[in-house]
Amino acid sequence: MIRLLSKVSLAALMLSACTPEAAEPVADGNAVAEIASAEAAPRAAPEGFQTAYNLESENYAVQLDIDPAILAFDPALAYRLWSFGKTQLDELAVSADEGRKMADEDAATSGEDSWFMGYTLEIAHKATGVFDDVISVSDTVAVYTGGAHPNYFLGGGIYRKGETESLPLSTFIADPAAFGELAIKALAMEKQQRGYADEPAAIEASLEELLAPTTDAPDVYKGRFVFAPSSEPGKIGGITLVFSPYDIGSYAEGAYEVTLPAIELKPILTEAWAPRFGGEPVIEEVIEEEQPASAQ
Repeated sequence: MIRLLSKVSLAALMLSACTPEAAEPVADGNAVAEIASAEAAPRAAPEGFQTAYNLESENYAVQLDIDPAILAFDPALAYRLWSFGKTQLDELAVSADEGRKMADEDAATSGEDSWFMGYTLEIAHKATGVFDDVISVSDTVAVYTGGAHPNYFLGGGIYRKGETESLPLSTFIADPAAFGELAIKALAMEKQQRGYADEPAAIEASLEELLAPTTDAPDVYKGRFVFAPSSEPGKIGGITLVFSPYDIGSYAEGAYEVTLPAIELKPILTEAWAPRFGGEPVIEEVIEEEQPASAQ
């Protein structure tokens, strides 16, 4: 199932237009979670670097957007995002040209119209907030390769300036089991609000199975959370979890986004981070505001 991609080619693994509708237990290594840590940080701006890049041809349209706030906070992080993203755009462009050539050859042989439809790939990285020594970055990837519908993938991470890896949830959360309970209850409530007919207990049981840690995926929240800004200046208002279509439901359900407010997290925060949380979360919809046009 195309859903959670690691340090391999993002574009190549997303060339399938659809994935099965039945949700399976989520795995570690979300593609958009690992984009920033996939390579060592470039010391200088990569050739052609720009925060807003797009290129179109008769076979494809690609776009890469990096929030200028990321560049201002940590240029090396912005360069790393650019280098990895640009590679994916270039690979999709090659695949599109090859697909067009194959389709034209088929059309010439069969006498029928070409089956080729233009490919698109959009990658966007947005800062959801800068909190002293760390920045919260949400990631969105949208791809279309001629299938029944586009696919899009959401992710995010917290990065300390100068470090190449995103910070694990354990940096902030002292009780992962309690965090999981809060997350499942919030997601179950969101599913009910979307019209799920199942009883709350049944929804929670299903989510517990999908989000259960495994040997291959010990941290199912890796790459799926960002900080929410706070109504109290300088504080972190909560942790927002984001799940792509197919992660915890069918494509028709769409993506899921829930925010666990600071007041609920306070009892389970690590000693070092508890003082940095406070106030009410200022919600900025990752799904509605960041989803690229090709996935809408």
